[in-house]
Amino acid sequence: MIKKFKKFLLKLKKDNKSLHQIEVSNKYLSDNFHFNYSKNHLSEEGIDRLFSFANRLLDKEKRLEYQKNDLWNKIISGGDHDDLMKYCLNKDIKNFYSLIDIAGKTNLTSGFSNYLNYQILSKSKKKKDKEAVQLLDKLISLAEYLKLIKVYNPEQGGWEINNVNYKDLIESIFNVNNKKITPFKSPNYIYGLRTNKEFYCLKDFKNFYTSIRINEILDNNAHIKTIAEIGAGLGYTAYYSTHLNKLPYNIYDLSSVLILQAYYLMLSAGEEKIYLDGEEKKDDAQICLYPYWEIFNHKFVDNTLWVNQDSFPEIDINLAKKYVAIMSKTNKSYFLSINQESKNFNTMGKIQHPVNEIISNEKWKLLYRSRDFLRLGYIEEFYSIN
Repeated sequence: MIKKFKKFLLKLKKDNKSLHQIEVSNKYLSDNFHFNYSKNHLSEEGIDRLFSFANRLLDKEKRLEYQKNDLWNKIISGGDHDDLMKYCLNKDIKNFYSLIDIAGKTNLTSGFSNYLNYQILSKSKKKKDKEAVQLLDKLISLAEYLKLIKVYNPEQGGWEINNVNYKDLIESIFNVNNKKITPFKSPNYIYGLRTNKEFYCLKDFKNFYTSIRINEILDNNAHIKTIAEIGAGLGYTAYYSTHLNKLPYNIYDLSSVLILQAYYLMLSAGEEKIYLDGEEKKDDAQICLYPYWEIFNHKFVDNTLWVNQDSFPEIDINLAKKYVAIMSKTNKSYFLSINQESKNFNTMGKIQHPVNEIISNEKWKLLYRSRDFLRLGYIEEFYSIN
């Protein structure tokens, strides 16, 4: 009777973003979930590179003929993104670090971190607990995908999760070829799980999954020469990919987002591994950051793996179609998409178009389509471009 009552409570408490019904004690939550904070700064050379990068971006952006207008414009329209660029352009190190050191409290991480922002989470234990459960839900799903645990099945006994050693799961997941992968240097005041002095947030698990999928594709398609991601958030997937393969990884994104990517990727992967558009490229550079408009100026080689997650439906439909046209010019290439298909109106009053509606090209062939392994309401698609 007690067991049935507990199951009933779990079902009542289950949130609409979790695949599983997770039972975890209040003590575990309070002992292990925290707002991240660590004092990490770049070298003098690194910060000079970042500031010079911002100046080059602004100079090119001023001369753009095409101005896009979409949800991501709205997301980065807050004063924090403007301040970030201003401090970079003025080489104002003090104010730059003052802002970056509290990034999770600002709009800089909107869309790139937790489901709920710092202001909401810091005022509500209930909301923090739900955020924690969603993180554990993604961890469980990732472990299921990697066959480290059974796949919980409601038709064969339910989704209830209890007595799982999350610490051991993390150790197993982030150990590849007997080498530990340290987590991405997440922004300060992001909420997440701290274990063995390491911090993990939602994006670590979601994007490590994407990097695993990328690597599986590479294993089955040895002719692929490069990876290109359109819209990369803070760079989590690119970072984890450097631990799984040695292919060059190109990112195309918005100016202020590129500054954030450059900062966190240089901290996480090492300054020498990051190339910033306009610099002299060094041999050690593996991840290259470019403004989104450069995708129309680059001469792409064949055998490219294109990647997009969490953004194609939200960007300007005309711009998305232009991306598809560019991608179509790369033969023997592929496109991995992990996106939602809600078809809702976004904050700009426009319909969000699913990826399959954006792609209308005879050169593209859908190789598979499935629900995402980690998230409700997300679709994973894989296309070949011939």
